Amino acid sequence: MFQTFANNLIGSIIVCTLIIGALILYESKKHKHEADRKMAEFWAREAKSNSVRRQDISQLDYITIPFDSLPFVETDDGEINACQKELLALKGTKILNLSGISNTDLKLQYGVANLPQLSEYDEACTRMFRIIANLGFHLSQKGYHDEAVAFLEYGISAGSDISRNYYVLADEYILAGRYEKVRELITHAESITSPMGPSILRELNAKLSAIC
Repeated sequence: MFQTFANNLIGSIIVCTLIIGALILYESKKHKHEADRKMAEFWAREAKSNSVRRQDISQLDYITIPFDSLPFVETDDGEINACQKELLALKGTKILNLSGISNTDLKLQYGVANLPQLSEYDEACTRMFRIIANLGFHLSQKGYHDEAVAFLEYGISAGSDISRNYYVLADEYILAGRYEKVRELITHAESITSPMGPSILRELNAKLSAIC
């Protein structure tokens, strides 16, 4: 009787092992098929994008920095002056926020010949966001709170996803007791599509939780 039970148990284990093995093999083949399909689609779109002719990009949503209305300050602080000089150096530079748009999509929409220019305009945008975030930070550190808020709010309105921009602005709002503005900042951060979005949201919510 014991031998029969043992044989049945061994048989059941073998059957279960075979079933599990078959399921693993099936899932592996399914995932490989899906990966192959996506790769084929990617290369098909890439090949198509490389044949798209140059399109007119003169009417795109270029960013115009409002130099006349931003509160540049006169100071002896070297870090503030360096940031302000860097920002002013962007006058006349074409700036486009193309965050989240792949090179393939850019080529499909505007033509392969425009890719170098579009990449240059997007890099200028990233540079602008970093300068503004750093400028806001240094202004805040030196007590130029209103000026820091103005620059940082502009960065947010222009589409910045630089974490320092959000964190320093939230600290300024908290310092001024403007807690509703922190909540608005959190709502705005929920629309961030870059990889920085989740960590920015966590930090903002932590800041708000610490005061409420």
